[in-house]
Amino acid sequence: MKRFLTVIVLILIGHFSNAQHTPRFLEIVKDLEKISCKKDTTYYKNGKIWWSTCWTTYEYNSENYSTRTGRMIQYYKNGQIANQYSLDNYGNIKSVKRFDRKGNKTLEYVTTEIDTNAKSLNEFLESQDHMSFKTYNTIYKCSNKLGAYYLYKEGQRINDKKNGVWTTYYENGAFYFCFRNSAITFD
Repeated sequence: MKRFLTVIVLILIGHFSNAQHTPRFLEIVKDLEKISCKKDTTYYKNGKIWWSTCWTTYEYNSENYSTRTGRMIQYYKNGQIANQYSLDNYGNIKSVKRFDRKGNKTLEYVTTEIDTNAKSLNEFLESQDHMSFKTYNTIYKCSNKLGAYYLYKEGQRINDKKNGVWTTYYENGAFYFCFRNSAITFD
């Protein structure tokens, strides 16, 4: 049952994640002109990659603005991936996968909506205070009893605050829904 619900949620997230930007957001950024994209890699002292990203530069009113876009990966010193980001064309996070030093996924979230209440492109470019994000989060936990990681919690966040129903799973597959201050448990 737990796997069935997770598959349904992931299918819905995949379906809706293609329409992340609100019409208001797209209207604000429509005048940005992309002029370049350059790959950037930063290394640890031991020669292994620390960060890998692409910097995209836009022009607006004869001024240049740069932001990270596309795929951005952070590595541990041992070469394992620490964080894997997918960024939109304007530097906003579309999805994140976080891993421990052994390569086990500990967190994943997908942005389902990106919005802004900026009144103009100038205001949009000045700060991030006007941005609004909705994400669907999954958190994984290590079980010594199972000898593996399992889905521990999942739910929505709006501007990094929990929103709505969050489901918590136990190692044995039982789960409960948390509705603000009350919970229902299923075995």
